[in-house]
Amino acid sequence: MKRWKQWTGIGLLFCLLLSACTSEKEEPASVPVPNPEPAELGQTLTVVPTESAKSAADDSSQYQIQTRLTDFQLLSGTTGIAWGLTRNELRMYLTDDNGKTWVNISPASNVQFPDNLKYGRDLYFKDRMNGWLVRSASGTSETIVLHTLDGGGSWKVASIPDKNKVTSIFFESDHVGWIMLTAESSTGKQDKTLYKTVDGGAKWKMVMHNYISSMQTSTQGAIPPLGYAMGMTFTSPSKGFTMIQELGVPKLYRTQDGGSEWSEGPAFFNRDKLASCSGFIPSSPEFFDASNTEGWIPVGCQVGDSAKYNGFFTTNQGQTWTFAPFNLGWNKGVNQSLRPSFINSTQGWALVGNLMYHTEDQGKTWLPLPASRVLTGILKEYPEVGKLQFSSQRVGWMLVEKNDEMRSLLLQTIDGGITWKVL
Repeated sequence: MKRWKQWTGIGLLFCLLLSACTSEKEEPASVPVPNPEPAELGQTLTVVPTESAKSAADDSSQYQIQTRLTDFQLLSGTTGIAWGLTRNELRMYLTDDNGKTWVNISPASNVQFPDNLKYGRDLYFKDRMNGWLVRSASGTSETIVLHTLDGGGSWKVASIPDKNKVTSIFFESDHVGWIMLTAESSTGKQDKTLYKTVDGGAKWKMVMHNYISSMQTSTQGAIPPLGYAMGMTFTSPSKGFTMIQELGVPKLYRTQDGGSEWSEGPAFFNRDKLASCSGFIPSSPEFFDASNTEGWIPVGCQVGDSAKYNGFFTTNQGQTWTFAPFNLGWNKGVNQSLRPSFINSTQGWALVGNLMYHTEDQGKTWLPLPASRVLTGILKEYPEVGKLQFSSQRVGWMLVEKNDEMRSLLLQTIDGGITWKVL
């Protein structure tokens, strides 16, 4: 009898996961119980229940939770999302008022996430209403894609019949987007598969595959196996870029037909200008304006356990890139991958040690901002900086962490990085 019950429980769990993978029905957002996890504390959020989000002024509908956040993304000067995992359940929150109140936009808890989600790799929001989450197969035969049309009020579930690792996700519009999955085939090489949707993520079609299989007998025009995919960016339904790390060197590939065929270039990286670097930390291109005319590529230079960033900038939609050396100091250890944040081709911010720097000339000169006692004190207790992002000349967020104690804090500035407070 006991064994029969065990098998019954396993069968029910399997059916639940299978239904989450294949259902096209809307999944209501789950509301986590507003009790803190004993082992994951740090950030206190004032949460407004989803059903009463429009009446946030009613204090009786609000409650506070304490949770550990692992990433965030600013969508505008007042709107942002932040998230973390608790017992493999994704807990995601959205604010429209600079962090004063938050709405729980978490998907249903029956879709489990084994690892922390990273923006641009596992999730992407085109605006506050349209967002997508991707969960790697993790032992199953399908990759799960969740899509919200109403700012997290409900989520639709779709799947991709591919069990490889999710490397990046990008949406050019509410309808057109791409997901890249990869698998290491040998040292320094990856099988790379690109899927595309034109209906907001309900259905996905494989458009590029760089290895021979029963589904594809030719790899002509595909991104080569050599190198690791580091992210992708599309500037239109047809034009896009993928950053590949080939033998340790950053290299761009571009497509003109929506991702089916790729060619190397444009060439942007000259290793001779960074000859002292033992390694590099590249990212895919980021564009600043709606026309995708101006943008930049951040590239970190590594020496031992330290790194500093430089930039490559474009003013012609990525046709050519100009190297901009940054006269910044080095970040060490856990913060060596902390890159600067730019809001346009000239204005950017960088945190080096405990001091914030600002540039208005594309990184030629960096002026230190007045030291903030609050920021210095917080960084002493939370020494790991997970992310820095500015959305305007005045508004910026920073996530600081203390991973050995599973704690984090989300900070905000509204005066251009001079003063900071906990959200």
